[in-house]
Amino acid sequence: MKRRTRETARLHTVIDIPRREFISSFMAVPALVPIAEFGRSQISVEDPLPVRVSTLNHVSFGCADLPRTVAWYERVLGLPRHAFQDYSGGLTVLRVGTDPPAYMALSQLSPDGVNSPPTRRPHFCWGIPDFNVHRILAALAEMRSPARSVLREGTTINGVNFDGPDGAPLQFNPVVACGGMGFLGEVCDRSAEAVRQPGDPPPVQVQTLNHIKYFVTDLQHSLEWYQKLTDMRVVVYQELAEGPRTAGYEGLPIPVLQVGTGPQHLALVEGTGPESFRLHVGFGVEEFEPERVMARLVQHGVTAQLRMREGVTPEILVDAPDGVRVQLQDVSYCGGRGPLGNLY
Repeated sequence: MKRRTRETARLHTVIDIPRREFISSFMAVPALVPIAEFGRSQISVEDPLPVRVSTLNHVSFGCADLPRTVAWYERVLGLPRHAFQDYSGGLTVLRVGTDPPAYMALSQLSPDGVNSPPTRRPHFCWGIPDFNVHRILAALAEMRSPARSVLREGTTINGVNFDGPDGAPLQFNPVVACGGMGFLGEVCDRSAEAVRQPGDPPPVQVQTLNHIKYFVTDLQHSLEWYQKLTDMRVVVYQELAEGPRTAGYEGLPIPVLQVGTGPQHLALVEGTGPESFRLHVGFGVEEFEPERVMARLVQHGVTAQLRMREGVTPEILVDAPDGVRVQLQDVSYCGGRGPLGNLY
């Protein structure tokens, strides 16, 4: 038992929070729980796996020209700036959704990194309904996954950052976090509106952070890893070998892991090469009509591709700034089948 305790302690990385602030911060959590409407967890610290996830909370990436990229998302997709983080060189936070909170955190790349190909997989984060740093770190120790937690700007817990398969930079956050201030990062400017210039066409108004498509080198290993760490379950497979396939697709069937009660999901694709380091993020649009959305993108001078997945489900793929692949779907899209992709 002592040997196991020493091994578990060794697997935890250093928590970069001053001891006094760290302890006092958790003394404050019970008072915040009713306000945040956290659910009571059935997972004890002694049995921390699986971690219960309920949302996709955010994605983040570096930009070659931060002001220009921010202006693109405001103009084309109607995403307003509602927070700023004075952390890690500064992050501009764009609101994607409010119920549940979802956002994008954008930073300025250094001049040396602007034209360099990315060497690490994209970053995304889950929202946790009953956020407890100690239990999460215990779960990641069981997974033998390096992890750390810090106080951002000395006041806001910045979730728990950790490495997944292939060194994927992943994170757990409180489900109420919107990328702003407050102990849980839950304080943002809810009145913020996207900046538009005179003469700009109306945006393709995004309402939700719908899904992440993630490339892995070993699909079976990664699928087992994500299902052991979290309570996500496979609800459907895309691109079944014996069924109709999307034109040009070659590879294994794609498992779709439901996040919380859905329709948010994580789709895992086996593959290597440049696509492995390219962020693919799906956004939900109310009353999704592919032809209307495509026409609006043309008005904005944005190049996009409308394809039919498996011959049935229309998907709009947009090449956004900084190499990001944006997919636009109906808010009900769950990675399934049918015209809206909302059938299992």
